Amino acid sequence: MTADDQVTPSTEHPRSAYVSSADLTSSFDAFYRDARDRLLLQTFALTGDLVVARGAVREAFVVSWHHWRKTGRLTEPESAVRPDAWRKALRRASTRPWHRKKDLGDETRRTLEALGALPVVQRKALLLTQLAAVTMDEMAQEIGLPAEAAERELQQGAAHFATALEIPTSSIPLALNGLADATRSVTWPRVTIIRRAGAARRRAHTVVGGAVAVVALVAGGAVATDSTGVRPTLDREDLPAAGGPPPPSGPAITTLPDTSLVPVDALPPTVTGRGWQQGTTSDNSTGNGLVLPCQPSRYADPQGTAAWVRTFRDATRPQAPRNVVQVAEASSSEQRAERTYRHARRWFATCPSPDEDTTAVPRTQLVSTADLPGVGDQATLFVLRSRGDATTYVVGVARTGLFTTVTSLSTTLPPARANRAGVARLLATAVGRICALPDAGACAIPDPTPSPRAPFPAGETPSMLSEIDLPPITPDPGPWVGTPAAELTEDRIDAGAIGCDTVHLYDRFRNRAIQGNQFRTFVFSGAKLPPQVGLTQTVGALPAGAAGAFVTRFREQMTACPDLDATAGTEVQELLALGKGPQALSAWHLSTALPGDRSVEYDVAVLRQGSAVSVLAYVAAPKAAMANEDFVALAQRALERLGRTAPYDPS
Repeated sequence: MTADDQVTPSTEHPRSAYVSSADLTSSFDAFYRDARDRLLLQTFALTGDLVVARGAVREAFVVSWHHWRKTGRLTEPESAVRPDAWRKALRRASTRPWHRKKDLGDETRRTLEALGALPVVQRKALLLTQLAAVTMDEMAQEIGLPAEAAERELQQGAAHFATALEIPTSSIPLALNGLADATRSVTWPRVTIIRRAGAARRRAHTVVGGAVAVVALVAGGAVATDSTGVRPTLDREDLPAAGGPPPPSGPAITTLPDTSLVPVDALPPTVTGRGWQQGTTSDNSTGNGLVLPCQPSRYADPQGTAAWVRTFRDATRPQAPRNVVQVAEASSSEQRAERTYRHARRWFATCPSPDEDTTAVPRTQLVSTADLPGVGDQATLFVLRSRGDATTYVVGVARTGLFTTVTSLSTTLPPARANRAGVARLLATAVGRICALPDAGACAIPDPTPSPRAPFPAGETPSMLSEIDLPPITPDPGPWVGTPAAELTEDRIDAGAIGCDTVHLYDRFRNRAIQGNQFRTFVFSGAKLPPQVGLTQTVGALPAGAAGAFVTRFREQMTACPDLDATAGTEVQELLALGKGPQALSAWHLSTALPGDRSVEYDVAVLRQGSAVSVLAYVAAPKAAMANEDFVALAQRALERLGRTAPYDPS
């Protein structure tokens, strides 16, 4: 029995040895309706994270139904459910999550801030006595301290909390109950869903328990003989594993049945379409195992305990094919599961080369990255675009407890029309099915909203653009290849607007040395294009005032460029002008006339993030032009990455 499954027997009271299933169901349903809001308020006060608190309380009720024949006999069943919910919530809550919530009132924020400043033991003692209304002895037992030490922690916590809010200690219960303003809007799953999840958990525990018992009997020598006196043997032809990679050595066995995967009838309500058909379901142990875009290896956790791949296709769209893939893996511990999630997330954030080809160049562009709050313990959504065949991929990655799952939709629609919301719902459905398993973590809200975020670090210089950021060019001239970032040791002509006289990120500006100035150039590998075609990025850091002045000066020079030398014949088209403060971005498309009725087309952008400044310059060719909207998106991606530049050092 795990810590999550333990029930304190000391508060049991005698009842009839037999309780009917109807009575068990009735008593649990009443307990669920009566206690869920109280436990949510207490768990929210403990963590300040409403999504995590709801998920932890819900899962604690699932465990409670699993053991309800025993838990229901307790005088106070909440004494068993609350510690379980608190353990789960503390394990998953992030640091000061209320700072990111915009819909919380000022009083709620102040209360959560005061609670968050207390050590966990003092916070528990305060909430148990002032919000859960348990006795001093029960509080001491629940936080695991002697009565005298527990009372001391309570007194210190109450004093610090009251001082932070500038209230008398007698008003503490009122302040804590005021947090209910933030929890009233929470909706709960029907009790039948909780009971079904608990029943699934019980069945899974039975299967695992039976397997462990067999292992124990064999290991202990308790082996029977047949009628001839010969011992039966377990040595027989190997059977294929039902869950992918072999389990690691040691006692940890995590079950992941294929019934926990998304069924075909769950696709129409999420990603829409009536023609979805289920393809294969396998443990991904055959072939090269690469079933997802940017996937470099067969498993995200090569030492995992189980793995599945299920495919779907939309048969009604032969002209615009759509396919869905779900991958699910089980790890042997929460630490390994967190590593597995990060590993899978890195696939889509960086598009690493496959194990079989270390020289391959990514042929996929990262279009956008978003967090998915409310989906499992961790979740991220990516939109990717293939440079070779114009396929768009929307990929969701999530972890719940020991399980990591990926859902991927491929479509021929452009990224701007990709069904982000549908894949977010599909990932929530996938997590919702897996979270009923033992060793799972948080479940998912039914209709999560992607929250855009900066991309994860990519490449050896995270503050600069990487190959995965670069858009496709039509017709396809081949893969982008970038040079390593290098120090800018000379003033380069491709570090600014070629047809205009502009400042460069080289040496000094306003008598201040430009720190950390580097450049990187991207060209097309093997393409028969003029040698000047390609993208150059330069970066550097200046004091804040000088950084702002650099951007202002660059903008002024671009505005004056067409009139500065009319004989040059340079035409300037402004594509974007954004911001004048610590974050600023401007982009232009230029065309400069050359002798012999020739011209050169190129795009330029200047951007600032705090003390960091960058200039982008893309020189095009007739068969290698970048769309204006793609260059603007690329400049915005450069601005996101620029935030990782080391700040200016005035010393």
